[in-house]
Amino acid sequence: MRLLFVFAACAITSTVRAQTAKGGVAQTAEAAPPRIANDSTTLAGVYTAAQAARGKNVYAGNCRSCHAPESHTGETFKTWWRGKQLSELFTFVSTKMPKNDPGSLAPEDVADVVAYLLQMNAMPPGTRELFPAADSLKPYRIEMKAQAKTAKRKKP
Repeated sequence: MRLLFVFAACAITSTVRAQTAKGGVAQTAEAAPPRIANDSTTLAGVYTAAQAARGKNVYAGNCRSCHAPESHTGETFKTWWRGKQLSELFTFVSTKMPKNDPGSLAPEDVADVVAYLLQMNAMPPGTRELFPAADSLKPYRIEMKAQAKTAKRKKP
């Protein structure tokens, strides 16, 4: 019986090490990212304020030298990303950024930067962090709050 237990423990350890060696974060059914019930857009609060704060620091150290925040907000962001899957934004940042060393950011840093981009675009924070894997973000579509249009006043 003891030999069986030792064998099972070794098999589990080997599987976790193999998963970690392949791509960083070892995932099990228990470690799978939680989904937000009944809402599949970024307006549901898919990141935390703390994660966006970390993302701001990563952005300052890796992105600001080539990008101004204005290039990632408002109409520019809306034109590029509205209606697309959040996983597409994660994959873009993960594989194409930073421009001087594409693909060099850790998945956790990419998730933090994506959280910061969502925050900069007035998408609300929630209670759970973005999981640092593109596949886990496929259920979420990037949507933005409609901006109130100001009516032009006629002069009396």
